[in-house]
Amino acid sequence: MSHPSLHLTARDFDAYAAEKATSKAYSRPRLEVKQRALAWARGVVARLAELGISVDVHGSDEHPSIRNKHRADCQWVFFWRDQAARDELDRLLDRGRSISDAIDDPSPFTRHAFLALRISESEVQVCFAVHPDAKVDVDNLRARLSATEEATGAPASPLSAELTSALHALPEQFSFGAAGGDRVACSAATPDAIAEMLRRAADGQVPLWIGWAVPRETAVEHADILDEQLEDALVALAPIYRLVAWSRENDRIALDRKLEGIEQERARAHAEIEAENERWRSEQARARERSMEQARARGDERVEAALPARRPTLATLFKSSSNAVASAGAGRGGEPRPSLKRVGEGSAPARRAPHGEAEQQAKAEAPQKPSADHAPRAQRGPSVEPEAAAKGAPEPAKGGVLEKGSRVRVRRGPFGDKIGVVSELDGRGGARVLLGLLSTRLELDDLELVVDGRDRPALSTSHRKPLAPTPRKAR
Repeated sequence: MSHPSLHLTARDFDAYAAEKATSKAYSRPRLEVKQRALAWARGVVARLAELGISVDVHGSDEHPSIRNKHRADCQWVFFWRDQAARDELDRLLDRGRSISDAIDDPSPFTRHAFLALRISESEVQVCFAVHPDAKVDVDNLRARLSATEEATGAPASPLSAELTSALHALPEQFSFGAAGGDRVACSAATPDAIAEMLRRAADGQVPLWIGWAVPRETAVEHADILDEQLEDALVALAPIYRLVAWSRENDRIALDRKLEGIEQERARAHAEIEAENERWRSEQARARERSMEQARARGDERVEAALPARRPTLATLFKSSSNAVASAGAGRGGEPRPSLKRVGEGSAPARRAPHGEAEQQAKAEAPQKPSADHAPRAQRGPSVEPEAAAKGAPEPAKGGVLEKGSRVRVRRGPFGDKIGVVSELDGRGGARVLLGLLSTRLELDDLELVVDGRDRPALSTSHRKPLAPTPRKAR
């Protein structure tokens, strides 16, 4: 034999003793047996392929697990239909299986007819088995036992004769029966005996078993030839597997039409699910578009609310500036304040004077504002409030003009009664005033000049610093 040998020993059988079945401490010896058995099974697969039987090989768990009900008391090597054929039947078998059944027996090996090698503590066996859960294969077997075959020009003969002939052709050591019960030699098989054993298997929820069991002592004594004997026995069971296991060539229950109906139903259900998913995706896309449009609209509203009601243009900009200057030029008594003429106004163009000369010329040409004491009562500005007078609030300068560096008092607003320094005149009826660490633009009407009782330089900030004493001017 060119493939690896099984070569079972007493130590291999001892790995499956009852006291070790629930312990994972003995998984290593069981794993070694499993690996040798799977390697040996490759030779069986090759010989079955020569007979036109395509099978996959799988081994049971060598450690306690849910698939072996947490008892590793034997090692199975299964030869069953390939993955594509199993998937095709599983879709049909799952329709009649409850969740409790799947939880109680999650092993997939009971749902298909199979050939197998089984090693336990007391024996090694090769067999063909079909469990009651393998409903398709069981129904196919029952149909073979009860149906008749019509041949042109020949009397009707039961299909079961072909199965009984295959059982009779097996070696005399082979037997059949319900697993764990009484067994009958295959040479004595009849259709009625097979049907009776099938009924017992269904009642006890155990497989219908056909095979050969070799005791442990015999297996160890003849280990040199046992591998080839076991392989030949599995190949001898191949005709039984071919007659019982359902296939499209061995379809006694018209399952082919059922499978086509199932496939059509699955395709229809799949198309409906895809259509529903497509509708859901379309709805989600439309919802996202609506959400984005609403978000953009809300953003535009916030931007428009933040912008001024009317955006200035070149025409309105100068118009509003000139109006502001005109309003700032009005005196307290309603008298207009002198305003600077724009360059180019008048009959003749004015010569642009240097910065210093222009400032002196503006001061000289500006009409002096009448003092509050000599002005008529109707033209006087607002009187100082009693509270401010009681506090000694400074009065506006008499005939004074606000300049850069002038100390001013804020008359109203959030900075009312605060003293600040003019840092810049904007020429539009307003001034930039330094109020300590803050600077703000205020209208000239909201400011009044503060005149100290003595000459001293103006401060650039409202935070006063100690000054050195200065000599008074001679009168």
